[in-house]
Amino acid sequence: MEMKLRFNDLPCYQTEDITAGSVADKCRNQCFCIDRLPTVGLQKEFSSFILYRGTVLKASSLRTDLTSYNVVNSFLSEKHPKMESLLELPLDTLVKDMKKWLLSNGKSLTTREISKRIGKDQQNESVHIRYLRKVYEYLAPEDERPEREKDIWKLDKLGLMLIDNPIKNTETINFTKIVQDEMRKEVKDAAFMELQTRAVGTVSAEIVAINRFSSYLAENFPDVQSMADINRDIVESYLIYLSTEANDRQSYRADIFHLKALIDLVGRMTDNQRICNLFLITDIPNNPEKLYKSYSDAELKRLNSAIVTADVQVARALILHQMLGTRISDTLTLKQDCVFEKDGKLMIQIYQIKSRRAYRKTINEEILELINAAIKYTKAHSPDSPYIFANDKDASRPMTYAKIQYQLMAIIHENDLRDDNGEQFGVGTHLFRHTYGRKLTEMHVDDTTIAKLLGHANNSSVKYYRKMSNTQLAEETREMRQSMDEILQNLIKGW
Repeated sequence: MEMKLRFNDLPCYQTEDITAGSVADKCRNQCFCIDRLPTVGLQKEFSSFILYRGTVLKASSLRTDLTSYNVVNSFLSEKHPKMESLLELPLDTLVKDMKKWLLSNGKSLTTREISKRIGKDQQNESVHIRYLRKVYEYLAPEDERPEREKDIWKLDKLGLMLIDNPIKNTETINFTKIVQDEMRKEVKDAAFMELQTRAVGTVSAEIVAINRFSSYLAENFPDVQSMADINRDIVESYLIYLSTEANDRQSYRADIFHLKALIDLVGRMTDNQRICNLFLITDIPNNPEKLYKSYSDAELKRLNSAIVTADVQVARALILHQMLGTRISDTLTLKQDCVFEKDGKLMIQIYQIKSRRAYRKTINEEILELINAAIKYTKAHSPDSPYIFANDKDASRPMTYAKIQYQLMAIIHENDLRDDNGEQFGVGTHLFRHTYGRKLTEMHVDDTTIAKLLGHANNSSVKYYRKMSNTQLAEETREMRQSMDEILQNLIKGW
């Protein structure tokens, strides 16, 4: 009996608005031929998975699934014709078998993924192998162990009040790259303790540092299985490796700092004072002198003329980000009730995610107009969101930095935007804040006021903004600031 699952019968086609002539409409009669799978058991498993995918994918995305389904179907029919369930074999065994089959059939083990919009061209694991993994993970029984015993933690299941940056939306912490079993257990215990008082981002950075260290130990010191096995000679060997051979980042200062903190914590938790003293203060390289960069007026004009062509809320967020001089996390987490009036002046309350404290400053009518336009959009599209800029998928959260980053990358690539030296712009939203601070110094605003406007706890960082300024005449710089304000104000008119 013929068994087919047509695209048109899947849940996504029942809920999406499929415009006549669209890609989704043209492929609505394509189908997954379930009866081609070699056994009834596999037919049931893949039918269940395909129906599930029909609830989480957009209709136009089903074509990629169909291509991979057909490849996996052929693989299973040829190599495992009597298999009643994918779970009969470990996932690693299935993947190895499929890689051999792909090679023997002249198919690549990698998939070239090109994004013309952001200028990316990279090789990843074959999309067909990834599809097999997804099916297997869907079918695998739920791991009933306590979350702390698993090697991948879902943070919302730990039962902790987490300190998280809402624009990053970190959902898991992965310990699987820590090769040594005992060390993995020690790190998990330490991470659980840290998550109760430290930011998720900090803990995640420590895991990245221990992952690199673990790989180094596995290759060079295979006998090391626990933090207790580490000695000073091993630490010095690793430090030499980072300074002479490792080359995937410019500086490993942060890695060394995080690794030291994690090993020290494990030492305290296990009452092993010796490993608490493995790292010396001198092992951590000095911070390079801060070199703040900022945009020139010409660069800002080029960027902003393209930014206004982006998604309207992304464009508003980036313009508001410039006008307030905030960190991007502070801009995206602004609440709809952040503006108020005091002594006849418009004020805005900004909560700083980094320092976890709030500050206030005055704003003008143009900023209020921009905020109100953004709020109106959010109320129409995400009525339950407390934020000015809402997350498209979860109204209880703010817009993600990933969305801002993608849109900015796309704008720069599509318009071939270049700086004053002819180099293509990077994606650095923090440079807008640097530019704001530099403009204040050029206007001869005093250090205390600059610190307050930037939300700094003290004046210590203002000197770096002053170093960026090459202008001495206050009147000229006031005109430059006024010119920049006019550019921004003209951009937001009509929004």
